[in-house]
Amino acid sequence: MAVEIKKIPGGLEVDGLQLLHGKCGCTSLALCCYSWSKVKQRGDQVVMEARMAAPGTTDNFEWGYVISKDGITVTVSVEDARDKQIFSGYFPPALGEWEQRGWEVVEKTGEREDDVVWRCAMCKWLFRENQEGTPFADLPDEWHCPVCGAGKYEFEQVG
Repeated sequence: MAVEIKKIPGGLEVDGLQLLHGKCGCTSLALCCYSWSKVKQRGDQVVMEARMAAPGTTDNFEWGYVISKDGITVTVSVEDARDKQIFSGYFPPALGEWEQRGWEVVEKTGEREDDVVWRCAMCKWLFRENQEGTPFADLPDEWHCPVCGAGKYEFEQVG
């Protein structure tokens, strides 16, 4: 069965996995403006780039991968920061998700360090389960964003 690539709102779906564009979209120059993700397709190649580092981050690193299946190549490159507090884009699917679908790893650079990540829709603050030590689902319904006070229901999973 051939790999299906289709346009979806906000990006592409490749073999059932979503690669999404993301940026803050505000009209001011804030820290969230420096982080983004973008996806493009050129023939049988799909490229996703993301920047999770900002002017205030100091512990920056890079990670990514190149995978292939049925003549299709997906390249992911991410400039990440261990000390990021906000991110306006979307994480690419984890490499293991592709491997479960039969994709071959051609190249791998660095490691993705964040596991499950939730983002406040109001201020872009990140709740990273591996750093917080608590699954987001286990937080009480009355939990609020520690930065802007938005309710738990205002968060979306981005990674």
